[in-house]
Amino acid sequence: MTYSRRGFLKGMAMLSGATLVAPSLLSSRPAQAQGGAAAVTDDITTWKLTGSHWGAIRAKVVGDRVVEVRPFEFDKHPTEMIKGIPGLIYGSSRIRYPMVRLDWYKNRHRSDTTQRGDNRFVRVGWDEALDLFYQELERVQKNHGPWALHTAGVGWRSVGQMHSCGNHMVRAIAMHGRSVGTIGDYSTGAGQVILPYVLGSTEVYSQGTSWDIILEQSKLIVFWANDPIKNLQVGWNTETHEAFAYFAKLKDKVASGQIQVICLDPVKSKTLNYLGCKHQYVNPMTDVALMLAMAHTLVTEKLHDAKFIETYALGFDRFVPYLQGKTEDKVEKTPEWAAAICGVPAKRIRELTRLMASSRTQLIFGWAVQRQQHGEQPYWMGAVLATLIGQIGLPGGGISYSHHYSSVGVSSSGAAMPGAFPLNIDAGRSPHHDNTDYKGYSAVIPIARAIDALMEPGKEISFNGSKVKLPPYKMAIFS
Repeated sequence: MTYSRRGFLKGMAMLSGATLVAPSLLSSRPAQAQGGAAAVTDDITTWKLTGSHWGAIRAKVVGDRVVEVRPFEFDKHPTEMIKGIPGLIYGSSRIRYPMVRLDWYKNRHRSDTTQRGDNRFVRVGWDEALDLFYQELERVQKNHGPWALHTAGVGWRSVGQMHSCGNHMVRAIAMHGRSVGTIGDYSTGAGQVILPYVLGSTEVYSQGTSWDIILEQSKLIVFWANDPIKNLQVGWNTETHEAFAYFAKLKDKVASGQIQVICLDPVKSKTLNYLGCKHQYVNPMTDVALMLAMAHTLVTEKLHDAKFIETYALGFDRFVPYLQGKTEDKVEKTPEWAAAICGVPAKRIRELTRLMASSRTQLIFGWAVQRQQHGEQPYWMGAVLATLIGQIGLPGGGISYSHHYSSVGVSSSGAAMPGAFPLNIDAGRSPHHDNTDYKGYSAVIPIARAIDALMEPGKEISFNGSKVKLPPYKMAIFS
Protein backbone atom coordinates (compact mmCIF):
# COMPACT_ATOMS: atom_id res chain seq x y z
CA MET A 1 0.00 0.00 0.00
CA THR A 2 1.46 3.34 -1.02
CA TYR A 3 0.62 6.48 0.90
CA SER A 4 2.06 9.92 0.27
CA ARG A 5 3.52 11.99 3.11
CA ARG A 6 1.02 14.75 2.33
CA GLY A 7 -1.87 12.30 2.37
CA PHE A 8 -0.72 10.89 5.68
CA LEU A 9 -0.53 14.34 7.27
CA LYS A 10 -3.97 15.28 5.91
CA GLY A 11 -5.45 12.19 7.52
CA MET A 12 -3.72 12.88 10.82
CA ALA A 13 -5.06 16.43 10.87
CA MET A 14 -8.57 15.20 11.64
CA LEU A 15 -7.50 14.28 15.13
CA SER A 16 -5.65 17.39 16.30
CA GLY A 17 -6.62 20.72 17.83
CA ALA A 18 -9.75 21.80 19.64
CA THR A 19 -12.87 23.85 19.05
CA LEU A 20 -15.56 25.42 21.19
CA VAL A 21 -18.95 23.93 20.44
CA ALA A 22 -21.80 23.62 22.95
CA PRO A 23 -21.74 20.17 24.58
CA SER A 24 -24.69 17.80 24.74
CA LEU A 25 -23.78 16.96 28.34
CA LEU A 26 -25.71 13.89 29.41
CA SER A 27 -28.22 13.34 26.63
CA SER A 28 -27.87 9.57 26.71
CA ARG A 29 -28.46 7.58 23.54
CA PRO A 30 -29.06 3.83 23.38
CA ALA A 31 -26.28 1.75 21.89
CA GLN A 32 -26.89 -0.42 18.86
CA ALA A 33 -27.27 -4.09 19.67
CA GLN A 34 -24.99 -5.57 17.03
CA GLY A 35 -22.41 -4.49 14.51
CA GLY A 36 -20.42 -1.26 14.26
CA ALA A 37 -22.20 -0.22 11.07
CA ALA A 38 -25.76 -0.79 12.24
CA ALA A 39 -26.46 2.85 13.12
CA VAL A 40 -25.19 4.28 9.83
CA THR A 41 -27.91 4.24 7.20
CA ASP A 42 -25.70 5.48 4.37
CA ASP A 43 -23.49 3.26 2.28
CA ILE A 44 -20.95 2.15 4.87
CA THR A 45 -18.11 2.25 2.35
CA THR A 46 -18.26 6.06 2.44
CA TRP A 47 -17.86 6.26 6.23
CA LYS A 48 -14.53 5.97 8.04
CA LEU A 49 -14.27 4.92 11.68
CA THR A 50 -11.65 6.80 13.67
CA GLY A 51 -10.98 8.27 17.08
CA SER A 52 -10.61 11.72 18.57
CA HIS A 53 -10.11 13.33 21.96
CA TRP A 54 -13.87 13.94 21.93
CA GLY A 55 -14.78 10.30 21.32
CA ALA A 56 -14.88 7.74 18.53
CA ILE A 57 -16.52 9.00 15.35
CA ARG A 58 -17.60 7.99 11.89
CA ALA A 59 -16.66 10.45 9.17
CA LYS A 60 -18.39 10.55 5.81
CA VAL A 61 -15.82 11.16 3.09
CA VAL A 62 -16.95 12.29 -0.36
CA GLY A 63 -14.41 13.17 -3.00
CA ASP A 64 -11.54 13.01 -0.48
CA ARG A 65 -13.34 15.54 1.73
CA VAL A 66 -15.01 15.04 5.12
CA VAL A 67 -18.57 16.26 4.74
CA GLU A 68 -20.16 14.96 7.93
CA VAL A 69 -19.22 13.36 11.25
CA ARG A 70 -21.31 11.25 13.60
CA PRO A 71 -20.56 9.78 17.00
CA PHE A 72 -19.66 6.10 17.10
CA GLU A 73 -22.92 4.28 17.70
CA PHE A 74 -21.67 2.58 20.88
CA ASP A 75 -20.89 5.90 22.55
CA LYS A 76 -23.92 6.36 24.80
CA HIS A 77 -23.06 9.93 25.77
CA PRO A 78 -21.48 11.61 22.73
CA THR A 79 -20.46 15.23 22.87
CA GLU A 80 -21.50 17.79 20.27
CA MET A 81 -17.88 18.94 20.18
CA ILE A 82 -17.34 16.46 17.35
CA LYS A 83 -19.44 18.71 15.11
CA GLY A 84 -16.51 21.09 14.99
CA ILE A 85 -14.15 18.57 13.40
CA PRO A 86 -14.94 19.44 9.73
CA GLY A 87 -14.42 23.13 10.50
CA LEU A 88 -11.18 22.25 12.23
CA ILE A 89 -9.92 20.40 9.16
CA TYR A 90 -10.90 23.05 6.63
CA GLY A 91 -10.73 26.26 8.69
CA SER A 92 -9.29 29.30 6.91
CA SER A 93 -6.73 29.90 9.67
CA ARG A 94 -5.26 26.43 9.36
CA ILE A 95 -1.66 26.10 8.16
CA ARG A 96 -1.85 23.55 5.35
CA TYR A 97 1.69 23.62 4.02
CA PRO A 98 5.24 24.14 5.30
CA MET A 99 5.78 27.87 5.74
CA VAL A 100 9.04 29.73 6.32
CA ARG A 101 9.52 33.31 7.49
CA LEU A 102 10.58 35.29 4.42
CA ASP A 103 13.69 37.02 5.75
CA TRP A 104 14.94 33.83 7.42
CA TYR A 105 14.40 32.00 4.13
CA LYS A 106 16.67 34.50 2.40
CA ASN A 107 19.31 35.01 5.11
CA ARG A 108 18.97 32.06 7.50
CA HIS A 109 20.34 32.78 11.02
CA ARG A 110 21.62 36.15 9.83
CA SER A 111 18.07 37.33 9.16
CA ASP A 112 16.54 40.50 10.58
CA THR A 113 14.92 39.23 13.78
CA THR A 114 13.01 42.49 14.27
CA GLN A 115 10.71 41.31 11.49
CA ARG A 116 9.48 38.38 13.55
CA GLY A 117 5.73 38.57 13.96
CA ASP A 118 5.01 40.48 10.76
CA ASN A 119 3.55 37.28 9.23
CA ARG A 120 5.56 37.50 6.01
CA PHE A 121 5.93 33.79 5.27
CA VAL A 122 6.51 31.86 2.07
CA ARG A 123 5.33 28.37 1.20
CA VAL A 124 7.91 25.67 0.48
CA GLY A 125 7.64 22.01 -0.47
CA TRP A 126 8.04 19.22 2.06
CA ASP A 127 11.41 18.11 0.73
CA GLU A 128 12.82 21.61 0.95
CA ALA A 129 11.31 22.11 4.43
CA LEU A 130 12.96 18.94 5.69
CA ASP A 131 16.28 19.97 4.14
CA LEU A 132 16.08 23.40 5.80
CA PHE A 133 15.28 21.80 9.13
CA TYR A 134 18.17 19.34 8.93
CA GLN A 135 20.62 22.03 7.84
CA GLU A 136 19.68 24.15 10.84
CA LEU A 137 20.06 21.17 13.19
CA GLU A 138 23.56 20.63 11.82
CA ARG A 139 24.49 24.30 12.16
CA VAL A 140 23.33 24.56 15.76
CA GLN A 141 25.06 21.33 16.86
CA LYS A 142 28.33 22.16 15.07
CA ASN A 143 28.55 25.87 15.91
CA HIS A 144 27.13 25.81 19.44
CA GLY A 145 26.31 22.45 20.98
CA PRO A 146 23.49 20.72 22.84
CA TRP A 147 22.73 23.69 25.13
CA ALA A 148 21.57 25.68 22.08
CA LEU A 149 18.88 23.20 20.94
CA HIS A 150 15.57 23.04 22.83
CA THR A 151 13.11 20.16 22.37
CA ALA A 152 9.81 20.92 24.03
CA GLY A 153 6.04 20.78 23.85
CA VAL A 154 5.81 17.02 24.44
CA GLY A 155 2.21 16.79 25.57
CA TRP A 156 -1.17 16.02 24.03
CA ARG A 157 -1.18 14.68 20.51
CA SER A 158 -3.44 12.91 18.07
CA VAL A 159 -5.04 9.94 19.79
CA GLY A 160 -3.49 6.51 19.41
CA GLN A 161 0.02 5.52 20.41
CA MET A 162 1.11 5.30 16.77
CA HIS A 163 0.62 9.05 16.57
CA SER A 164 2.60 10.02 19.67
CA CYS A 165 4.39 12.83 17.88
CA GLY A 166 6.16 13.95 21.06
CA ASN A 167 7.85 10.57 21.48
CA HIS A 168 8.78 10.47 17.82
CA MET A 169 10.26 13.97 18.01
CA VAL A 170 12.36 13.25 21.09
CA ARG A 171 13.63 9.98 19.65
CA ALA A 172 14.47 11.50 16.27
CA ILE A 173 16.35 14.46 17.75
CA ALA A 174 18.19 12.13 20.14
CA MET A 175 19.44 10.16 17.13
CA HIS A 176 20.87 13.39 15.73
CA GLY A 177 22.34 14.85 18.92
CA ARG A 178 21.74 15.96 22.46
CA SER A 179 19.53 18.89 23.39
CA VAL A 180 17.79 20.69 26.25
CA GLY A 181 14.73 18.74 27.35
CA THR A 182 11.79 19.61 29.57
CA ILE A 183 10.11 18.17 32.63
CA GLY A 184 6.52 18.43 33.83
CA ASP A 185 3.50 19.69 31.92
CA TYR A 186 1.12 22.63 31.83
CA SER A 187 -1.93 20.66 32.94
CA THR A 188 -0.76 19.74 36.44
CA GLY A 189 2.65 21.38 36.77
CA ALA A 190 2.40 22.42 40.43
CA GLY A 191 0.41 19.40 41.55
CA GLN A 192 2.70 16.75 40.19
CA VAL A 193 5.70 18.36 41.89
CA ILE A 194 4.25 18.78 45.39
CA LEU A 195 2.07 15.68 45.79
CA PRO A 196 4.87 13.05 45.75
CA TYR A 197 6.23 14.75 48.89
CA VAL A 198 2.79 14.87 50.50
CA LEU A 199 1.01 11.67 49.43
CA GLY A 200 3.79 9.61 47.86
CA SER A 201 2.69 9.81 44.21
CA THR A 202 1.72 12.43 41.65
CA GLU A 203 -1.99 11.54 42.15
CA VAL A 204 -3.10 13.87 39.32
CA TYR A 205 -3.11 11.00 36.81
CA SER A 206 -4.11 8.22 39.19
CA GLN A 207 -7.15 6.04 38.59
CA GLY A 208 -8.83 7.07 41.83
CA THR A 209 -11.68 5.45 43.73
CA SER A 210 -14.19 3.81 41.39
CA TRP A 211 -17.53 5.50 40.88
CA ASP A 212 -19.26 2.28 41.94
CA ILE A 213 -17.73 2.59 45.41
CA ILE A 214 -18.27 6.35 45.63
CA LEU A 215 -21.95 5.98 44.76
CA GLU A 216 -22.32 3.19 47.30
CA GLN A 217 -20.29 4.58 50.21
CA SER A 218 -20.01 8.37 49.99
CA LYS A 219 -22.52 10.55 51.82
CA LEU A 220 -20.95 13.86 50.84
CA ILE A 221 -19.07 14.65 47.62
CA VAL A 222 -17.33 18.00 47.25
CA PHE A 223 -16.34 19.02 43.71
CA TRP A 224 -13.69 21.56 44.62
CA ALA A 225 -12.85 23.84 41.68
CA ASN A 226 -13.93 20.99 39.44
CA ASP A 227 -16.43 20.68 36.59
CA PRO A 228 -16.39 17.02 35.44
CA ILE A 229 -19.58 17.27 33.37
CA LYS A 230 -17.76 19.73 31.13
CA ASN A 231 -14.28 18.25 31.26
CA LEU A 232 -15.16 14.58 30.77
CA GLN A 233 -16.28 15.30 27.21
CA VAL A 234 -12.58 15.23 26.32
CA GLY A 235 -9.97 12.56 27.04
CA TRP A 236 -6.28 11.88 26.70
CA ASN A 237 -6.97 9.07 24.23
CA THR A 238 -10.22 8.38 22.41
CA GLU A 239 -12.74 9.27 25.11
CA THR A 240 -15.45 6.68 25.81
CA HIS A 241 -17.68 8.95 27.94
CA GLU A 242 -18.50 6.01 30.23
CA ALA A 243 -18.23 8.20 33.34
CA PHE A 244 -21.43 10.05 32.40
CA ALA A 245 -23.55 7.02 33.23
CA TYR A 246 -22.35 7.30 36.82
CA PHE A 247 -23.25 10.97 36.95
CA ALA A 248 -26.77 10.05 35.90
CA LYS A 249 -26.91 7.72 38.92
CA LEU A 250 -25.40 10.43 41.12
CA LYS A 251 -28.09 12.86 39.96
CA ASP A 252 -30.76 10.42 41.11
CA LYS A 253 -29.08 9.96 44.48
CA VAL A 254 -28.84 13.73 44.96
CA ALA A 255 -32.53 14.10 44.13
CA SER A 256 -33.48 11.36 46.61
CA GLY A 257 -31.24 12.76 49.35
CA GLN A 258 -28.98 9.70 49.54
CA ILE A 259 -25.87 11.70 48.65
CA GLN A 260 -25.22 15.38 49.22
CA VAL A 261 -23.04 17.13 46.64
CA ILE A 262 -21.47 20.57 47.01
CA CYS A 263 -19.75 22.37 44.13
CA LEU A 264 -17.23 24.66 45.79
CA ASP A 265 -16.34 27.09 43.05
CA PRO A 266 -16.33 30.80 42.13
CA VAL A 267 -18.70 29.97 39.23
CA LYS A 268 -21.85 27.92 38.80
CA SER A 269 -20.58 25.00 36.76
CA LYS A 270 -22.23 22.61 34.32
CA THR A 271 -21.85 19.92 36.98
CA LEU A 272 -23.81 22.05 39.44
CA ASN A 273 -26.55 22.69 36.90
CA TYR A 274 -26.82 19.04 35.90
CA LEU A 275 -26.83 17.53 39.38
CA GLY A 276 -29.07 20.20 40.87
CA CYS A 277 -26.78 20.24 43.89
CA LYS A 278 -25.63 22.94 46.30
CA HIS A 279 -23.23 25.70 45.31
CA GLN A 280 -20.70 27.20 47.68
CA TYR A 281 -19.12 30.37 46.35
CA VAL A 282 -15.51 31.17 47.19
CA ASN A 283 -13.46 34.13 45.99
CA PRO A 284 -11.05 33.12 43.19
CA MET A 285 -7.62 31.97 44.35
CA THR A 286 -8.51 32.04 48.07
CA ASP A 287 -9.11 28.31 48.56
CA VAL A 288 -6.12 27.88 50.89
CA ALA A 289 -7.46 30.46 53.34
CA LEU A 290 -10.80 28.63 53.40
CA MET A 291 -9.11 25.27 53.98
CA LEU A 292 -6.92 26.67 56.76
CA ALA A 293 -10.02 27.93 58.54
CA MET A 294 -11.63 24.51 58.13
CA ALA A 295 -8.51 22.91 59.59
CA HIS A 296 -8.64 25.39 62.48
CA THR A 297 -12.26 24.38 63.13
CA LEU A 298 -11.45 20.67 63.00
CA VAL A 299 -8.65 21.02 65.54
CA THR A 300 -10.37 23.55 67.80
CA GLU A 301 -13.60 21.53 67.98
CA LYS A 302 -11.65 18.25 68.22
CA LEU A 303 -13.29 16.90 65.08
CA HIS A 304 -10.00 15.74 63.57
CA ASP A 305 -9.08 12.05 63.54
CA ALA A 306 -6.19 12.00 66.00
CA LYS A 307 -5.62 8.25 65.67
CA PHE A 308 -5.37 8.42 61.87
CA ILE A 309 -2.95 11.34 62.09
CA GLU A 310 -0.77 9.60 64.65
CA THR A 311 -0.67 6.42 62.56
CA TYR A 312 -0.28 7.74 59.02
CA ALA A 313 0.81 11.40 59.05
CA LEU A 314 3.83 13.49 59.93
CA GLY A 315 4.05 17.18 60.84
CA PHE A 316 0.84 17.67 62.84
CA ASP A 317 2.81 19.03 65.81
CA ARG A 318 4.32 21.71 63.57
CA PHE A 319 1.09 22.51 61.73
CA VAL A 320 -1.11 23.23 64.76
CA PRO A 321 1.03 26.14 66.04
CA TYR A 322 0.80 27.67 62.57
CA LEU A 323 -3.01 27.42 62.69
CA GLN A 324 -2.99 29.02 66.14
CA GLY A 325 -0.85 31.97 65.06
CA LYS A 326 2.08 30.93 67.25
CA THR A 327 4.64 30.94 64.46
CA GLU A 328 6.30 33.75 62.53
CA ASP A 329 3.21 35.28 60.90
CA LYS A 330 1.37 35.60 64.26
CA VAL A 331 -1.99 35.14 62.48
CA GLU A 332 -4.55 32.72 63.88
CA LYS A 333 -6.35 31.02 60.98
CA THR A 334 -9.86 31.35 62.35
CA PRO A 335 -13.01 31.25 60.21
CA GLU A 336 -13.41 34.99 60.91
CA TRP A 337 -9.92 35.63 59.52
CA ALA A 338 -10.64 33.52 56.42
CA ALA A 339 -14.09 35.00 55.81
CA ALA A 340 -12.61 38.40 54.99
CA ILE A 341 -10.36 36.76 52.41
CA CYS A 342 -12.41 34.02 50.78
CA GLY A 343 -15.89 35.54 50.93
CA VAL A 344 -17.43 32.60 52.82
CA PRO A 345 -19.06 33.66 56.11
CA ALA A 346 -17.43 32.29 59.25
CA LYS A 347 -20.64 30.55 60.29
CA ARG A 348 -20.81 28.77 56.92
CA ILE A 349 -17.16 27.72 57.16
CA ARG A 350 -17.90 25.97 60.44
CA GLU A 351 -21.04 24.36 59.00
CA LEU A 352 -19.12 22.98 56.01
CA THR A 353 -16.34 21.68 58.25
CA ARG A 354 -18.72 19.89 60.60
CA LEU A 355 -20.56 18.39 57.65
CA MET A 356 -17.34 16.99 56.14
CA ALA A 357 -16.26 15.52 59.46
CA SER A 358 -19.64 13.97 60.25
CA SER A 359 -20.09 11.68 57.27
CA ARG A 360 -18.15 9.74 54.61
CA THR A 361 -16.72 12.55 52.50
CA GLN A 362 -15.04 12.38 49.10
CA LEU A 363 -13.11 15.53 48.17
CA ILE A 364 -12.61 15.79 44.40
CA PHE A 365 -10.27 18.55 43.22
CA GLY A 366 -9.86 19.92 39.70
CA TRP A 367 -6.62 21.03 38.07
CA ALA A 368 -7.33 24.72 37.44
CA VAL A 369 -6.86 25.61 41.10
CA GLN A 370 -3.14 24.72 40.92
CA ARG A 371 -2.46 26.66 37.71
CA GLN A 372 -1.43 29.84 39.50
CA GLN A 373 1.42 31.39 41.43
CA HIS A 374 2.14 29.11 44.40
CA GLY A 375 -0.22 26.57 42.85
CA GLU A 376 1.20 23.81 45.03
CA GLN A 377 -0.48 25.33 48.08
CA PRO A 378 -4.18 24.41 47.43
CA TYR A 379 -3.27 20.82 46.53
CA TRP A 380 -1.03 20.49 49.58
CA MET A 381 -3.64 22.00 51.87
CA GLY A 382 -6.35 19.83 50.33
CA ALA A 383 -4.33 16.75 51.31
CA VAL A 384 -3.86 18.17 54.82
CA LEU A 385 -7.61 18.76 55.15
CA ALA A 386 -8.38 15.20 54.01
CA THR A 387 -5.78 13.90 56.48
CA LEU A 388 -7.39 15.78 59.37
CA ILE A 389 -10.78 14.34 58.46
CA GLY A 390 -9.06 10.93 58.51
CA GLN A 391 -10.86 9.16 55.69
CA ILE A 392 -8.02 8.63 53.23
CA GLY A 393 -8.10 4.95 52.25
CA LEU A 394 -11.69 4.40 53.33
CA PRO A 395 -14.16 3.42 50.57
CA GLY A 396 -15.89 6.54 49.31
CA GLY A 397 -13.73 8.86 51.42
CA GLY A 398 -10.50 10.81 51.16
CA ILE A 399 -9.30 12.95 48.29
CA SER A 400 -8.92 12.74 44.52
CA TYR A 401 -7.22 15.00 42.00
CA SER A 402 -8.29 13.30 38.76
CA HIS A 403 -11.96 12.32 38.59
CA HIS A 404 -12.65 14.95 35.92
CA TYR A 405 -10.06 13.44 33.57
CA SER A 406 -10.31 10.69 30.93
CA SER A 407 -13.07 8.73 32.66
CA VAL A 408 -11.06 8.23 35.85
CA GLY A 409 -13.22 6.29 38.28
CA VAL A 410 -14.67 4.03 35.61
CA SER A 411 -13.71 0.44 36.43
CA SER A 412 -11.10 -0.74 33.97
CA SER A 413 -10.71 -4.17 32.40
CA GLY A 414 -7.14 -4.50 33.60
CA ALA A 415 -6.01 -5.19 30.03
CA ALA A 416 -2.84 -3.47 28.89
CA MET A 417 -2.75 -1.29 25.83
CA PRO A 418 0.16 -1.16 23.40
CA GLY A 419 2.73 1.51 24.10
CA ALA A 420 4.27 4.02 21.75
CA PHE A 421 7.43 3.28 19.83
CA PRO A 422 10.09 3.00 22.54
CA LEU A 423 12.57 5.83 22.86
CA ASN A 424 15.47 3.45 23.48
CA ILE A 425 15.00 1.41 20.32
CA ASP A 426 18.54 2.41 19.34
CA ALA A 427 20.03 1.76 22.78
CA GLY A 428 23.79 1.47 22.62
CA ARG A 429 24.01 3.64 19.54
CA SER A 430 25.68 7.04 19.84
CA PRO A 431 23.88 10.04 18.35
CA HIS A 432 25.17 11.60 15.15
CA HIS A 433 26.58 14.46 17.24
CA ASP A 434 27.75 13.22 20.65
CA ASN A 435 28.67 16.57 22.20
CA THR A 436 27.84 16.54 25.94
CA ASP A 437 29.10 20.04 26.82
CA TYR A 438 26.15 22.14 28.03
CA LYS A 439 28.45 25.06 29.02
CA GLY A 440 27.13 24.98 32.58
CA TYR A 441 23.49 25.32 31.56
CA SER A 442 20.87 22.78 32.59
CA ALA A 443 20.12 19.90 30.24
CA VAL A 444 16.52 19.77 31.52
CA ILE A 445 14.28 22.71 32.45
CA PRO A 446 10.64 22.97 33.62
CA ILE A 447 8.39 23.10 30.57
CA ALA A 448 6.72 26.30 31.74
CA ARG A 449 10.06 28.14 31.83
CA ALA A 450 10.87 27.89 28.12
CA ILE A 451 9.86 31.52 27.57
CA ASP A 452 11.91 32.57 30.61
CA ALA A 453 14.96 31.04 28.93
CA LEU A 454 14.36 33.34 25.96
CA MET A 455 13.66 36.43 28.05
CA GLU A 456 16.31 35.90 30.74
CA PRO A 457 18.94 33.48 29.40
CA GLY A 458 21.42 32.37 32.00
CA LYS A 459 19.08 33.06 34.91
CA GLU A 460 19.26 30.56 37.75
CA ILE A 461 15.91 29.41 39.17
CA SER A 462 14.79 26.99 41.86
CA PHE A 463 12.83 23.91 40.84
CA ASN A 464 11.85 20.92 42.95
CA GLY A 465 14.67 21.43 45.44
CA SER A 466 17.36 22.01 42.80
CA LYS A 467 18.91 24.91 40.95
CA VAL A 468 18.31 25.19 37.21
CA LYS A 469 20.29 27.50 34.92
CA LEU A 470 18.24 28.55 31.89
CA PRO A 471 20.09 28.04 28.61
CA PRO A 472 20.18 30.76 25.90
CA TYR A 473 19.07 28.37 23.19
CA LYS A 474 19.26 29.21 19.49
CA MET A 475 16.73 26.74 18.09
CA ALA A 476 13.53 25.25 19.51
CA ILE A 477 11.49 22.31 18.24
CA PHE A 478 7.88 21.87 19.34
CA SER A 479 5.55 18.98 18.54
